Amino acid sequence: MKQRIPIVLAVVAVVAAGLLLWRPWADEAPEGTAFRVGEEVVTVDDLDARNDSLRALYGIQEPLDAKELDGFRRQAAKSMAISIVLDRAVDEEGVEVSDAEVEEAVTAFIKARFAGDRDAFLDSLGNVNTSEEAVRAEVRRQLELRELLAEVAGDVAVGDADVRAAFAERKASLGTPERRVVSNVVVDTLAEAQRVRDQLDRGVGIAALARKVSIDAATRDKGGRLGAVARADLLPEVAEVVFRTGAGKVYGPVQGSQGWNVGIVTRIEPATTATFAAVRTRLRSTLESEAVQSRWSDWLAGRLHDADVRYERDYRPSDPYDVSAWEQSGIEGAEGGGTQ
Repeated sequence: MKQRIPIVLAVVAVVAAGLLLWRPWADEAPEGTAFRVGEEVVTVDDLDARNDSLRALYGIQEPLDAKELDGFRRQAAKSMAISIVLDRAVDEEGVEVSDAEVEEAVTAFIKARFAGDRDAFLDSLGNVNTSEEAVRAEVRRQLELRELLAEVAGDVAVGDADVRAAFAERKASLGTPERRVVSNVVVDTLAEAQRVRDQLDRGVGIAALARKVSIDAATRDKGGRLGAVARADLLPEVAEVVFRTGAGKVYGPVQGSQGWNVGIVTRIEPATTATFAAVRTRLRSTLESEAVQSRWSDWLAGRLHDADVRYERDYRPSDPYDVSAWEQSGIEGAEGGGTQ
């Protein structure tokens, strides 16, 4: 069967280590350069524009801490460099996506993230300093990458025996971990967070507060609703607070990557043990995805082997040989949040 992979930028995460090389400039880079791929120069402004588009699509926020921000920008440069290599492959393979497909994907995104409110979507773009044109371009390239991946991977089929063997090996990890259904507000300062906490303690509704004061663009218009999250979905320090809070109780303030978090745990979903009948379909899909990823990895490794990627000093990633260090979720099912 043809394995359909969600639109994700994380396809670059399966590349074997050691293929993205850095070396000092052979000649002086133009002022404002972040990195080069061959003869193509990517400026700091180019990188910032791409980050703005990703923030609009996925709610990805630059960290507040200076050291974390430095690492974020270096990894963003690496992600963009890999994307350029992939875009060249799309052109070489003649992959095309129609305007109608792009419109369909954008409409689905607006429906999922903004309840179909296109005006709210456009307003959000202004909040993160990007444009509808830039977002559509990013959606188009992701659709192209999905088609490229499908061509590279071909047909993948996993037999029943392989599924049963995988279940025996992975049973302990296939159960559902405890989850908490959470609504969350993110603000800039501890003082603001304490005021939000005081209002929640007095019974003020969190949805109204989130829409009024939260700085988390991904959840603000949803009344702060994060949905059901596992411990692994949250930053460790945030998870520690959330997962010691009982159902119907308020948590925070606790500092996260975007700011200070305060919220309510509305329900606790207990952990469950996996059974073969319950996970068979999902496990088969996982195994098919892993096979696709393996084929893609081998192909992309060849593309990256000859890529001439050179970073300026301030944008050289700390792990240029580890492409798996930078992952981003795609627009299908994107549910970014301030505590992640």
